[in-house]
Amino acid sequence: MEKTKNKIMVSVLMFVYNHEKYLREAIESVLCQDTEFSYEVIIHDDASTDGSAGIIEEYAVRFPERIVPILQKENQMQKGISITDKFMMPAVRGKYIAYCEGDDYWLRKDKLQKQVDFLEQHEAYAAVTHNCRVVDGCGRTKKPVKKFFPYKKPYTYTLKDLILEDRMPGQTATVMYRRRYYSDMKPAEKSAYERIRYCVGDRRRTLLILLNGPVYCMNEEMSAYRYITSYGESWNARVYGKNLAGRYYVQEMDFRKFARDYHGVRLRNDYVLFGTGIMSVIRFLKKPDKENKRQLELVLKEHESPFRFSLFLLSVFPGALLALVIRTFRKVKSV
Repeated sequence: MEKTKNKIMVSVLMFVYNHEKYLREAIESVLCQDTEFSYEVIIHDDASTDGSAGIIEEYAVRFPERIVPILQKENQMQKGISITDKFMMPAVRGKYIAYCEGDDYWLRKDKLQKQVDFLEQHEAYAAVTHNCRVVDGCGRTKKPVKKFFPYKKPYTYTLKDLILEDRMPGQTATVMYRRRYYSDMKPAEKSAYERIRYCVGDRRRTLLILLNGPVYCMNEEMSAYRYITSYGESWNARVYGKNLAGRYYVQEMDFRKFARDYHGVRLRNDYVLFGTGIMSVIRFLKKPDKENKRQLELVLKEHESPFRFSLFLLSVFPGALLALVIRTFRKVKSV
């Protein structure tokens, strides 16, 4: 594979908001990659109130051929704007897309090369991920996070896994996928994709990837995920302990419609829909406060009335029960 400065093979997307404490480690871990190809690092700062923007500007001056800074003066996420769709994807030039958020970091210098080599040699796969080390704010190793698979051996992850497990094939900093799945969408499909009311952006992206093919999951630890729930500006810290059942529910309803309308796929995400639907009701009944009421209203609005919502729950119950049986069997088998 000939290395050229003109052809970008990988675009690394880095999302930053008040990550001053960790940002240099994240950027350095990406810049130190040993590759046979050229890659770019697109860093978006969402109007941080600390010194993050200054660090990004410093690296952009030092590495103008590699760093692409996008610095906001007003916070875009608070406006409900998708940073990925509006600002980062239009700037992408690479054949493949990888990620490293501003508080995570990569562990191995050959990470990008290994992932590109795999996708170049296996056209049938839509993406490739790997294991990650979970660390705290000080970089100390923690237990694996349940929402991501700790692979003991290589695994091929399909749409069925996403539906059954409600977990993703890899943490954000482990993912590499083919850019064309996003850039080659026709205007109507791209518009529908961008209108999905997603609660978790990683899950929306994973859905798009899996609608185009399976994901190969390497059993190699090549990145670190900083998992912080008690303080800071991370997603986990901001949503920890909050009721998001309604938001998850409408996300999954939009996923179902998108898969059907643009890929001809009947997405049987019955388990997730039944679980989040029931959870929105239970949490409101236990504590009918403003937030729990709002989450339940999101669910009921999808069906226009409690009666129609009840009918829908009955319709997905068999699929949810089957998924529960399969999940239980998998857990027993893995013990």
